[in-house]
Amino acid sequence: MTTNSWTRRGARTAAAAVVVLSLGACAGEVPQPDPDPVASTPAPVLDEDRIDRVLADIDETIAEADAALDPALLAERFSGPALAMREAEYRLAAASDGEYTPTPLTTDSQVEVVAATDTWPRTVLVVSHPPEGSNLPLLIALTQPDARSQYTVWLWTRLLPGVATPPTANPETGSTPLAGDAEGLRATPDETLAAYAETLNNPDSANAGLFAEDAYKTAYREELTTLAATIEAAGSVARTNEVIPGSIAALSTSDGGAIVVGALRSQLTLSRTVEGATLHAGGSIGTLLGDDTIVENAVDGVYDVTLAFHVPPADSDEPIEVLGADQILVEVVEQE
Repeated sequence: MTTNSWTRRGARTAAAAVVVLSLGACAGEVPQPDPDPVASTPAPVLDEDRIDRVLADIDETIAEADAALDPALLAERFSGPALAMREAEYRLAAASDGEYTPTPLTTDSQVEVVAATDTWPRTVLVVSHPPEGSNLPLLIALTQPDARSQYTVWLWTRLLPGVATPPTANPETGSTPLAGDAEGLRATPDETLAAYAETLNNPDSANAGLFAEDAYKTAYREELTTLAATIEAAGSVARTNEVIPGSIAALSTSDGGAIVVGALRSQLTLSRTVEGATLHAGGSIGTLLGDDTIVENAVDGVYDVTLAFHVPPADSDEPIEVLGADQILVEVVEQE
């Protein structure tokens, strides 16, 4: 992964402001105050010291909760898709008697992208160093829903190997947060997630040309093809994807584009279609089914898929690039 174009920690600048008062020549004239100018743009929502404190607190929460596999310990510092995914990983770890271990998470930061805004919710993106046991960094989205709430881990995803990361604003300046319907991009943030889900559902989708090829989509298609071939003597497989409402956030990049993060709900359905055949569910789905892994009718494996994109500006010829992707099995449902 290349991170040279992202703003790195440690680049700190200082500026001195000089205020000059000009007094009139008339005797007895009362000097008028010359207030400091009001900032024309909002300031970054966190400075270096506050980021360090937030990340340190989150790291302690992760260590304590992971040691106990107790989702209740995550409540103060996790929310949204991140909380749902971590709770699911704890369930899978318990069901597999420790054979499955939760995704290594770290807040050891190498890059931060800080929103500049005076409203809420507020977003900060953190690119971590690779966690222990992994060679890929994480992109972690933190959110603060209101002034009285703490920052929480709202989403994480793994950066894909070989991605070229986009340039972002200096943390002292901050990046503009963008609404889901923000224009001026190849696609709005909302459209980006919806179009990507559509391309997973249908490789021949009209929106397929919006995106560069990426390692997640390639692996997704290969695994689906392999699974279909494996169970064809007993049944069939299908998978559908849709955007999780309220799961999208975006910050501007220096090239006029945006970093967009969001989550999909992905449903993998295994169906027994051959009378008299026996269909077994394997992998994580089989683990959550327990002792009886035979599929009598159909079973749904429900995944949360977290994604990060670089969306170029509208006047660019470059495709939208997937920066990161991760998926966690969050539920298994047997159909009657």
